[in-house]
Amino acid sequence: MKKNTTINQSLSSADLSAVTTVAVDLAKRVFQVAAEDALGHVLYEERIKSREAFYAFLRELSPNIVVLMETGPGAQAWARQLQEQGNQARILPAQHVANHRSGAKNDRNDALAILRAGRDSNIASVPIKSAAALAMQALHRARQGYVRRRTAMSNQMRGLLLEHGVALAQGEVAINERLPRILEDATQPLPDMLRELVDELLGEWRQLGERVAVLTARLESAANQDKTAKRLMTVRGVGPIIATALLAKQTEPERFANARHFAAYFGMVPDQHSSGEKVRLGKMSKRGDRYISSLMIQGAHAVLRQMRPDSDQPDDRRLQRWLSRLGRKEAAVRLANRNLRIVWVLLQNEQTYRRQPANGQEAAVSH
Repeated sequence: MKKNTTINQSLSSADLSAVTTVAVDLAKRVFQVAAEDALGHVLYEERIKSREAFYAFLRELSPNIVVLMETGPGAQAWARQLQEQGNQARILPAQHVANHRSGAKNDRNDALAILRAGRDSNIASVPIKSAAALAMQALHRARQGYVRRRTAMSNQMRGLLLEHGVALAQGEVAINERLPRILEDATQPLPDMLRELVDELLGEWRQLGERVAVLTARLESAANQDKTAKRLMTVRGVGPIIATALLAKQTEPERFANARHFAAYFGMVPDQHSSGEKVRLGKMSKRGDRYISSLMIQGAHAVLRQMRPDSDQPDDRRLQRWLSRLGRKEAAVRLANRNLRIVWVLLQNEQTYRRQPANGQEAAVSH
């Protein structure tokens, strides 16, 4: 290891043995390293200029050294390698590392910021995922990208038509069925150039829908072949997409003191606007995993839409009370929060969820 003479011009072997933590600012080919002892004194820094040299550097680390890095491309792969060779690796959220940066943003300051963030007990490490979990996450990210592009394209088509006085209703049915008729209707006040453009956009929109369907089918297949996913899907409002998203997140439930903390991790936190000792769960934090919290809200809305008003099931009666007291939006948030708490329980054992029967007997989880 090259010694940083600006810190210590004569590092002895005793100094090197005192290293407890190494921070790495990752890049494709250049890696900035900083190391400190148990007291937080920076002992040396190094700039490694190739992946091969960095790989060799990691292989030389003593097993008792903890290696820190921030979230970003390559962090998961390097962390798995470190685990395999016996080192503890921690991946820290980049947004929290940034709060510990001092001076201009550069590789050296970034590495030192990672060291400082590693000493911050309020920063929780990001789970180190298996290759399978990362592959599942990749499917979700690709699917999410297609969904966003498709939504943006549908809004674009509606906007283009509205500029010419043609209003198109919301929903896929309007685009799939009514939009083609509008484009073929010669009485509509649409220039030929615009008709051609919207027709092309419609074709792309349908292609994106096909891609979403393909990835959805893959995720559904994966969920039906995974024991944990199938147990999670016993919770009403948790389908294959949500179940596989939770698996891809690979969030260890034991990291959380209770179910409430688990739900808060995903941005589902209690609203403090209520009076007395009652807590009203009707507000979603902007922190946490926005993707999973959004999926949980969508799943909750689906449950509320499918619920029968005359149902005598205790779960349904509870939802009816939430709807009448909170409204549909806040009731969905409350149900999403409750479902995440149930998920926390199911992830810790081999149980499945069962709805409480109409006779009032408790049957929340079962083996």
